[in-house]
Amino acid sequence: MTRVALVGCGGLGVPAAWTLALGGQRAFRLIDADVVEESNLHRQVLYTTPDIGLLKAARLAEFLRAHFGADVQTAATRLDAANAEALLDGCAAVLEGSDDALAKFAVNDWAVAQPRRRTAVIAAAIGRRGQWFAVTPESSCYRCLFEAPPPPESLSTCAVAGVLGPVTGQVGGYAARALLHALAGQPDAAVGALVRFSPRGLLRTPVAVAADCLCQLHAC
Repeated sequence: MTRVALVGCGGLGVPAAWTLALGGQRAFRLIDADVVEESNLHRQVLYTTPDIGLLKAARLAEFLRAHFGADVQTAATRLDAANAEALLDGCAAVLEGSDDALAKFAVNDWAVAQPRRRTAVIAAAIGRRGQWFAVTPESSCYRCLFEAPPPPESLSTCAVAGVLGPVTGQVGGYAARALLHALAGQPDAAVGALVRFSPRGLLRTPVAVAADCLCQLHAC
C-alpha cells in the first residue's frame, strides 16, 4: 500500500487530504503539532468550534478513517531537516502544506536524496494567492527555484498576513491533484514548474534544473 505523508493539517492540508482520498489514496501519515484555534475556522473547513484545542492531525485522521476507511498514522510534531528521514520513513510521497519554510526545504531534500529520488508537492497560500511545485525523480527541485530558506524575519504567515478561505481550498486541491498525477506517472503542470494561483488566474513558470543544485550533486 502506497503511503502518502501530509505535512500540515490546516488550510491546505485538509482539502489536500480530501482530494487525495477522493482520488483513491487510502494510506496516510499526518504530521502536524498544532491544535485547532478559533482563528483557523474560516479557512480550515473540517474543524468546528467543539474541535478548538484538539490536535489537527488527530481530528483529520478521525475523519479520514470514518469517511474513507483510510489507514492513518499521525505524528504530533514539526518536521525539520533533523527528523525528516525518520518521520517520512516508509512514505512514497509527501505533500507539504505548512506555514514553515524550513519544513518545505526539508521535504524537498528528502525527495531528492539518494539512493532513490522520491515525489513531493510543496504548496503555500497567503492573502489571495497561492502556489505549488511538484518534485519528481526526473524533474527540477524546489532548490533549483529557491536556493535556500529565507531569513525567518522576512516571512509572512497566515497568522500574520491572513489568507482568504477559498484560496486554501483551491490551492490544497490543486496540489493534491498534482501529487496524484505524479504518483500515477501522468503529466501535470506543476512537475518541474511553479504554478501560481491569484485572482487573475493560474500562471505556470517552468523551472530549469540548476547544474549546481543539491539535486544534481546527489545525482553525481
